[in-house]
Amino acid sequence: MLPVGLIVYDKNNNVIFSNQVAAEALHTSARLLTQISAGQSFEIAVGDKTYAANRVDINDGAISFVILLSDISHWRNEIAEQKEQINELEDIFNSSYDEIFVIDGNGLTKRINKVGESYYGVPVRTLLGKNVKDLEKSGFFNQSVARIVLQDQKRVTMTQTTKSGKHLIVTGNPIFNENGEITRVVVNSRDISELLNLRKQLENTEQLAESYRRQLLKLSQEKARSSELIAESPQMKRVLEMVDKVAQVDSTVLITGESGVGKGVLASRLHKLSKRSDGPFITINCGAIPENLLESELFGYEGGAFTGARKEGKKGLLELASGGTVFLDEITELPLGLQVKLLQVIHEKKLIRIGGSKYVDVNIRFVAATNRDIRRMVVEGLFREDLYYRLNVIPIVIPPLRYRQEDIPVLVDYFFEKLNSKYQTNKQFTSEALEILKNYNWPGNVRELENLVERLLVTREDNEIGVGHLPDYIFEGKSRFPNRIYVLDIYPLKEATEELEKQLIVMAHSRYKNTYKMAKALEINQSTVVRKLQKYHLGASSRPAPIKTGKKK
Repeated sequence: MLPVGLIVYDKNNNVIFSNQVAAEALHTSARLLTQISAGQSFEIAVGDKTYAANRVDINDGAISFVILLSDISHWRNEIAEQKEQINELEDIFNSSYDEIFVIDGNGLTKRINKVGESYYGVPVRTLLGKNVKDLEKSGFFNQSVARIVLQDQKRVTMTQTTKSGKHLIVTGNPIFNENGEITRVVVNSRDISELLNLRKQLENTEQLAESYRRQLLKLSQEKARSSELIAESPQMKRVLEMVDKVAQVDSTVLITGESGVGKGVLASRLHKLSKRSDGPFITINCGAIPENLLESELFGYEGGAFTGARKEGKKGLLELASGGTVFLDEITELPLGLQVKLLQVIHEKKLIRIGGSKYVDVNIRFVAATNRDIRRMVVEGLFREDLYYRLNVIPIVIPPLRYRQEDIPVLVDYFFEKLNSKYQTNKQFTSEALEILKNYNWPGNVRELENLVERLLVTREDNEIGVGHLPDYIFEGKSRFPNRIYVLDIYPLKEATEELEKQLIVMAHSRYKNTYKMAKALEINQSTVVRKLQKYHLGASSRPAPIKTGKKK
C-alpha cells in the first residue's frame, strides 16, 4: 500500500479513484482539494493529522489531475518542538546576565544578546554583520578580544571598556572545526563597573578606617605615653624611649627591676603601642598559680586528659593569647620542667595541649619580667640558659625609685590627680613633705609611693599634707645616699652650704616644732637653733627649754 494518498479527478472534478490513505481526507475536504492550483502545496488538517496536498495536472483522456497527500504530522510536530527549543534558547540567550557575543572565523558579528545594548548604547541589530576590527576602530570597545583570539588562536581573558563607559571582564573562546580552523569565537562579557565602584568605595572605606585606626592608635599611644609611666629623670626617659622603639617589633623582651618599679605597667605599654594592640594582653604570674595547676593553665588540656578535666577540654592561656601579647611576670618562678615546654612554644610558635597529640599554632609576642638576678640563677642551674637567651633578646632594666629622685614629684602629682578625682578631694603635699619623700629610700618603689599617697589622702582631713602627717618609718628609713649628700650641680660653696643649712633647719622645724628637739636632732646648741630660725624667718612653736647651769640650789 502506498504511504502517500492518491486521488484522481476527471475533467468535471469528480473523483474517479482514491486509495485508502486518501479516503479520510476525501471524506472531510473533498471540495477543498479541488480548489488547489497546479504546482501548489497546501496543508489540510484531518482529525489529529496534517497532510501536505500537491496537485499535478495530467489532462490525459479521462484524467484531468491528481492530488497527492503526504502525512506530515510527525514532521510538523518535530518542527514545532524545534521552534519551541529555538525560542527557548533565544529567551535564554537574551535573558543571560552576561553578554554573549558570537563572531565567525572572519571576525564578522553573528549574534549579540540584548545585554549588549546597555554595553554599547545602540540596538544590537545595528552591529550584526560588522567586523570586530571596524567596531574597535569606531570605539564600541577599546580593544576586541575576538580579534586577539583570532590572532593568537587561543582562549583570551581581559578587561574592556565600552563606548557607554562600562567596564567589562571578557573571555573569548575559540571553536575549531575538524581542520583546526576557527569557525566561531564566543565572547562572554560581564559588567564589573559596579564591582569596581564597590571596590573603590571599599578602598575608600578601608582608607578611612585605617585613618581612624591610626588616629585611635595615636591617641592610645599618646595616652599610654602620658599616663601610667611617669618619666622626668634621664634614666626613666631612656627606658621609655627604648619601649617606644621595641613596641613596633615582635622581639621577645625581658624586663628586670626591683619589686614595685612598674614592670607590669611597662609590659602593658609595650602592648598598647604595638601592632598587636587590638589583640589580647594576658598577664600570667608564674609565682601566683600553684605548680600542679600551672601546666594546664598555660597549655590547656584535651577532654578526659586527667581526673576532673572538662569533657570538652580547655584552651590554655597561651592559646587564648594568640594574636596578642603574653606577659610572663615572675618568670623565674616557672618550674624547670615547664621552662622546656615554654621554650618550644617561643621557638616553634605552636603547642600541644595536655593529653593531646596535635600541635596548635599560636602567634604570640612574649614579654617576661623578674625582680631576681636571673643571670645568677642561670649560673646556679635554677633557670634554663637556653630559655634565658630566648627571653633576653631585648633586655630592659627599670631603675629603682631611689635612683631617680626627679620622678618622685611628678609621680606624686599624678597619683594625687588620679586619687583626688576618684575620692572627690583636693589634697596635696607641702613642699617640705615632698622634700622628705624625695630623700626616702623607697624599698617598695613606685608601688610603695602610690600606696602612701592614697593612705594619707583618705586618712587626713587637711587638704595640705605636711611633714607631721608622714609616718615615722619615712624618717627612720635608710637614706637613698647613706654617708653622703647628693649634689646635682656645682654651686659656690658658701651658697651651697647656706642652702643645705636652710633645708635642714626647715626640715627639722617642720617635723619637731620644738627648738630643744631640733637642737638634739641637728646636734647643735638650742640657742643656735633659735638664731637660725630667726635668720630664715621661721618662728618656733614653743619656748626654748631652760638652760641647765649645773649649780646646786
